[in-house]
Amino acid sequence: MAQRGRPKKVQTVATKVTTADYEKVLKQREQEQQIQLEALYKQLANLKDKIGDALRHVALMDESETVAEAAFRAGRAYGPLSDANDKLEEVLDRMYENNDFDHWDDIFDNF
Repeated sequence: MAQRGRPKKVQTVATKVTTADYEKVLKQREQEQQIQLEALYKQLANLKDKIGDALRHVALMDESETVAEAAFRAGRAYGPLSDANDKLEEVLDRMYENNDFDHWDDIFDNF
């Protein structure tokens, strides 16, 4: 059956927040940010490694004696570059979801 009349008043209790509570929350947020920063650093280092591997294959193209050999080395560079691009998109998407940033794909449309 539906309740009639005004709903009962809810009693609120004021709690006293101390400086120690703020310090605790601040320290916890700093630790969380440090963990996120370390994870981002490791992901970017992994991307750097993949891009460096691809660049090494591209640099070897100059030493190729035939077009077929140059094409083979270019193909070897494509794999790590494609993988690095995919992982970079994942990192950017994760940052976009967790922050109030413009989407990474829309940033360069403004220029």
